[in-house]
Amino acid sequence: MNILYPGTSRAIVEWIGVTVGCALIAAAVVHHGWLWRIDQVFYDVAMATVYRPIDDRLLIIAIDERSLAKLGRWPWPRAVHGRLIERLRQAGSGPVALDVLFAEPDHQDPRSDQALADALRAHGRVVLPMPPAVGSGLDGASLFSGDAAALGHVHVEFDPDGIVRSVHLWEHDGEHKTPQLALALLQLTDPAAAMRYAEMQPAVGGTGRSEWLRIPFAGPPGIFDQVSFVDVLEGRVDASRIAGRTIVIGAVAKGMGDVVPTPTSAFTRPMAGVEVNANIYSALRSGGGIGSLPPPTAILLSVLPVSLLMLAMVRLNPREALFAAFGASAVVLFVPWLVLHQLQLWLPPAGALLGCMLAYPLWSWRRLEATHRYLDEELDALQREADRWRPIAGRSGATPLAADPIDRRLTALREIANRQRKLRDFMMDTLDGLPTGVVVVAPEGTVALYNRRACTLLGGGSADELLAALQAIDWPAELKPQCGLPASPDAPASVEVEAADECKLLVTIAALHDRRWPSDALVMTFDDITQVKQAQERRESAMQYLSHDLRSPLSSIVTMVDSFDDDEEHAEGMPREELRRVGMFARSALELTENLFRLVRAEGVDVRRFMIYDLNQLIDDAVEDAWALARAKDIQVVRDGDDIGDCPVSCEPGMLKRALLNLLTNAIKYSPAGSEVRIALGRDPRGWQLDVRDQGDGISDEDQRLLFKRFGRLEKRTGRRVAGLGLGLMIVKTVVERHGGSVEVSSRPGIGSTFTIRLPPAPA
Repeated sequence: MNILYPGTSRAIVEWIGVTVGCALIAAAVVHHGWLWRIDQVFYDVAMATVYRPIDDRLLIIAIDERSLAKLGRWPWPRAVHGRLIERLRQAGSGPVALDVLFAEPDHQDPRSDQALADALRAHGRVVLPMPPAVGSGLDGASLFSGDAAALGHVHVEFDPDGIVRSVHLWEHDGEHKTPQLALALLQLTDPAAAMRYAEMQPAVGGTGRSEWLRIPFAGPPGIFDQVSFVDVLEGRVDASRIAGRTIVIGAVAKGMGDVVPTPTSAFTRPMAGVEVNANIYSALRSGGGIGSLPPPTAILLSVLPVSLLMLAMVRLNPREALFAAFGASAVVLFVPWLVLHQLQLWLPPAGALLGCMLAYPLWSWRRLEATHRYLDEELDALQREADRWRPIAGRSGATPLAADPIDRRLTALREIANRQRKLRDFMMDTLDGLPTGVVVVAPEGTVALYNRRACTLLGGGSADELLAALQAIDWPAELKPQCGLPASPDAPASVEVEAADECKLLVTIAALHDRRWPSDALVMTFDDITQVKQAQERRESAMQYLSHDLRSPLSSIVTMVDSFDDDEEHAEGMPREELRRVGMFARSALELTENLFRLVRAEGVDVRRFMIYDLNQLIDDAVEDAWALARAKDIQVVRDGDDIGDCPVSCEPGMLKRALLNLLTNAIKYSPAGSEVRIALGRDPRGWQLDVRDQGDGISDEDQRLLFKRFGRLEKRTGRRVAGLGLGLMIVKTVVERHGGSVEVSSRPGIGSTFTIRLPPAPA
């Protein structure tokens, strides 16, 4: 969900609450009709914009102003109506609805009533309206009821706002039931169609009205074909225009007859009763009025857009949610119009419209509350964090007072953001001021952060140039480079590489763990060791020259002393004791030069020239070289443990063998005659483990600190004088560490010592 605060469960509860609340409001409005005025207004607008086909066989004969001017003031003699009915009969008209009330007989001209009665009987298909009061012996309906083909009521239903939108098709008065005038006319015109509107639910108690019908007005007043009463009476209307057509006669002149406001006319242009009846007849003839959806369906269709809008707003930002709310409101108004136009069904839109209008402010209110709450929490956390760096970021100035809570929060946020910018500038300045180059490579393989020193060392001025320089470096195979960059190591690793301009760099690589990234980023530091490497090379050269220059004369001295010992003739007269001491000093100096030479070689081991070798073979070779020394002291060298198979290591075999041999010779030298030196090779969680265990005097904790140091010897504390200059263990430590391993000692006085070497396995 696109919620502005981290409490997801709380967000879901609040979203459900707002959705259910708006849906219940929409359902209640539809069920109880609380906003009926809005529904009726929209209904009127929809009716005014939806035009329906009319019965083109229907003709209105209008009692208009011109007819009144020609025939005299109203009411006219009934003989006039009789002559019109006779004209229609002669023209061959269809059924006629004479929408004129004849409340009582014409006492001044009884022959006029008789003329109308004769015309009604002669035509035989005339429908008369039933007056409001029935049962009086003087009412017109009783007078002409035997002459008319049918009677019909002309009552319409006025809604509370005074607009006519519906009618009841049947009225009951005791045992008598009367159809609406248009229905009575339809019974004469199309009896089969009229059967569709037979009374289905009689009024309770035998009185009242039944079969309510919402009138589908075809349009505004004047939409039906209409001719003037006087034109028909005087024969100015062609008979072909009348023949076979259904006729409705009624008043349309201003100030007379019944005129009512309708959805298509409202109060500005009321519709005459004769046109209302024409609309009812046309609707009944074409299939019926406008139906209403069942209440459960109307409620469901009103709740549905509210729910859909809430589902959309939960993933939209405020601006998009506002547009969605307006769009949903437009759809809520359009769908009822479409349903009314296409299906002749009425869906009240007020409930859904109110629900959609309430959904946006209510959900925005909850979002704003959540935003305020979350913003306050984050501001407090940022303020506490900023206070920790106050000596760097500086103190804030006086915060201006603001009446608006949002302004206060924005002011606090602006202050904290200013501190964070100062802190960021300080961090970047510190990073640029480091004498070591720093580069951070993001998991996707791009340079995310770097400092000025890295640009100087790698020869790049931008992130892309630095990335290209990193990819151009020949990374060692143990770093498993991919796409020109080393893989993320399990532990920090340091390697020597050669950059541009033959610059020697010591690169330390570590993995940066960050929960925002799907994998580890790389942090690389770069140190220029070109001068250090050059000094080391000069020292090695000097040591090589020195050892060579020393080894030659010392070897000659040792050879000469040995020759005097072998040749007694030439040695006669030579001081034997002095020759022995000269030979001893020469051998000691020769051993010193050899060890110094080995130490220099150990410190200069190049890991790029390592090869894969079996550790078992190296151990066997070292044991073989130490055999003579062990035999001289009657010491047995024993290998413990089962055969664990091949133990491949990446190494320089000669140097690693020398380190193992130094451990063996030390163990033999410091072990009593007739004892054992045991060698055990096994697996270690990080590779291989080699233990060399002797049965010597042991080493105290204080003396163990002297081990693995230059010229560290223990003969003064052990009481046993052993030849050596204290460089053997230093060589062991240097060689093992250059191979990525470690060496340690475990010893107690009187028990013996165990030297342990741990080496990583060769890469697959």
